[in-house]
Amino acid sequence: MFNGNTLLNTPLAIDKGYLMSLVPSLAAEFMLMKSSPIQSVKEREMQYLSKINKQGEGKENMKFPVIVDIVGAITKYSTYFSYGTQFLGELLKELDRSPSVSGIILNIDSGGGMVSGTAELTHIIKNLETPTISYTSGYQCSAALDIASGCDYHMASPFADKIGSIGTMLSYQDFSAMFEKWGAKIYEIYAPQSTEKNKEYRELMKGNEELYTEQLKVLADDFISRMKENFGEKLKDDGHVFKGKTYTPKEALEIGLIDELGSLADALSKF
Repeated sequence: MFNGNTLLNTPLAIDKGYLMSLVPSLAAEFMLMKSSPIQSVKEREMQYLSKINKQGEGKENMKFPVIVDIVGAITKYSTYFSYGTQFLGELLKELDRSPSVSGIILNIDSGGGMVSGTAELTHIIKNLETPTISYTSGYQCSAALDIASGCDYHMASPFADKIGSIGTMLSYQDFSAMFEKWGAKIYEIYAPQSTEKNKEYRELMKGNEELYTEQLKVLADDFISRMKENFGEKLKDDGHVFKGKTYTPKEALEIGLIDELGSLADALSKF
């Protein structure tokens, strides 16, 4: 990933199947990026804002709902492939200030992504004065579900793929053997005062996962606590939901991860 984003070697709130499905497309898009002129990230953001503004065309002096698409991997900063939570947060605050916007629908299709930045966006959504609905016709898992939980109401298509995956993970790659095969030797020397620096990484390289596991436990506890607070009593603990299980739309409705099955048009009709 780019601009400080990464889906490698960082704590993730993501469905593993979704993560693996991203690899071929990211590789293909990266090769395309190298061989073809592409828009800058800022240009892509401006294009996205233009798309949002077009939803108000012909509706002068009228109140209308706005659809905000959140599609693909959740990243903190925008990239060539996704719009970051920082960008989306500022966009939502701007829409919240508009007297013309009657409601905001977050149209989500994402299996999750980075932990960093996600809770901040959820907090922004939860504190919007404009009514909000989360909707999915595909994936709404992990970090994407976290974001959706900040909305006032939750809907899904009966044909959506997966909903849930409340949990955290770390996918770590050690490239040192590959570099050494290429003839590069890696040396790491630490100051005697820096005994705690990169300790989790150094222990992991020794085969000790304990420090990273503890870090992931703290992040998962925070995630679970936020889901309980945002969904409230309507979310039933079936013994699996807070352990990372994913659900069909019907199952998600039964335990309270969503409030209603329907179409995007049904969601729009509520404003």
